[in-house]
Amino acid sequence: MKYAMTAAVLGAAFFLSVATAGAVGLCLPRSELRLHMAQKYGELLIAQGLDNRGVLTEIFATKSRDRWSLTETDASGQSCLKATGEYWNAQRMRPERTTRQPAIAPAQTPQPQEDFHGQS
Repeated sequence: MKYAMTAAVLGAAFFLSVATAGAVGLCLPRSELRLHMAQKYGELLIAQGLDNRGVLTEIFATKSRDRWSLTETDASGQSCLKATGEYWNAQRMRPERTTRQPAIAPAQTPQPQEDFHGQS
């Protein structure tokens, strides 16, 4: 999830475009802003994450991904529209390759043990 959110925020910054007048800066309680985004713009929540300030950042987009919006919600539950744009393109992150050994070694076939008298 960390990688997906990083990609989402970087994608938002990269594709940032000028918003319609008056849209950016709109602040409402989070539940009201989510409803507003769905009803007015047809945008649904597609990604979210907490930043180091404890602010919830969320990205909304239309099903066709031709419009998107970025909101921030503070600890009081107040959400503000920070950016809008077009042509959202989410990138799939590939997991990093590791050379670590498996956490559990493969099972080994037990070898016959000799008894106390040197016999198997």
